[in-house]
Amino acid sequence: MITPDEALEIVLARTAKLAPEVVPLADAVGGVLAETVASDLDLPPFDKSAMDGYAVRREDLARLPAELAMLEELPAGVAPTRSLAAGTCAKIMTGAPVPPGADTVIPVEDTQALPGGRVRILRAVAGRPCICVRGEDVRQGATVLERGHVVRPAEVGLLASVGRERVTIGRRPGVAVLATGDELVSVSAVPGPGQIRNSNSSSLLACCRRAGVPADNLGVARDNKPDLRAKIADGLRRNVLLVSGGVSMGEWDLVPAVFEELGVAVHFATIRMKPGKPTLFATHGERLVFGLPGNPVSTLVAFRLFVWPALRKMMGHPEPAPPPVEADLANKVIIRGDRTAYMPGDLRYENERWVAHAIETRGSADLVGFCRANALLILNPGTYTPGRRVKAVPLEL
Repeated sequence: MITPDEALEIVLARTAKLAPEVVPLADAVGGVLAETVASDLDLPPFDKSAMDGYAVRREDLARLPAELAMLEELPAGVAPTRSLAAGTCAKIMTGAPVPPGADTVIPVEDTQALPGGRVRILRAVAGRPCICVRGEDVRQGATVLERGHVVRPAEVGLLASVGRERVTIGRRPGVAVLATGDELVSVSAVPGPGQIRNSNSSSLLACCRRAGVPADNLGVARDNKPDLRAKIADGLRRNVLLVSGGVSMGEWDLVPAVFEELGVAVHFATIRMKPGKPTLFATHGERLVFGLPGNPVSTLVAFRLFVWPALRKMMGHPEPAPPPVEADLANKVIIRGDRTAYMPGDLRYENERWVAHAIETRGSADLVGFCRANALLILNPGTYTPGRRVKAVPLEL
């Protein structure tokens, strides 16, 4: 039996980065830039006011309060038509271009409007011009985002600011999700004797969506080779196939045999870990195939540890599998047996350090307990006392 680290190494060694694609900017969220992006203009593109107030010449404020004549009003989007001369000012809104001659904006709360188009400046803070200078964020032609950068909402805004309607990102893999088992019924059905609702398909589809990749639901394959063969063959048309259940060593675990019939090459079928021991990884050409355990928590753990890094590598993430967080354990834990445990935990940043609270659950079918976790604590067999340093894998993708 291989270790989890060895399993991840095998998965990533057989995972290829997909060719990039050009997508509309709105569809780039969650993608990884496959190009370096430069700005097509200075940002900001002109000197602009950072406040609602009055654009003035600081030399007119040698004595306060100072009374100035207002030349014009400048809402955002309106260019100034006059330069400031001695004793004059312009009423200005946030984001509006600063008129020539002005070197300071006085916030409106530090002024008093007077009759006859005049204004009294009550206060002026030294060194606080309240002006965003042209090009202070970035100069035209300068790089704003490097290749390999993940596109989040902030990056979408920046790309829009530099005129990018379309952007090149790493291609997102297509994923198929297939559950197996005669005991499975739909989410809307009332389970009969010996039956359970198919929760794994829903959770795996959600995991894929959270990872930013499209996924197709192939439904449930029953425990017979013809149905399994047809649905697995359908799933092999995608970049990645996720099969939930049917990969253990039981009499009705038929998936490995169907894989062999379809020419799927299995690279490992068990891992020295709990939960998730019967996790299978295989390839069919350049397509990846994961056989995930039937227990719902085991499926989620295996996805986070092995499927998620593979999807990230396919999309071009520079770091497909970020290193675990080191944290201080908050409570006593005993790990029995001979397998590495991935225990649900509550990871918090407290007093300038990470603290991990181990969460007791009723096993690999206890989704109720697992929903209280935001991390997996990596614990080898032994006794762990409070304060001991442990590694934790955040569950938030």
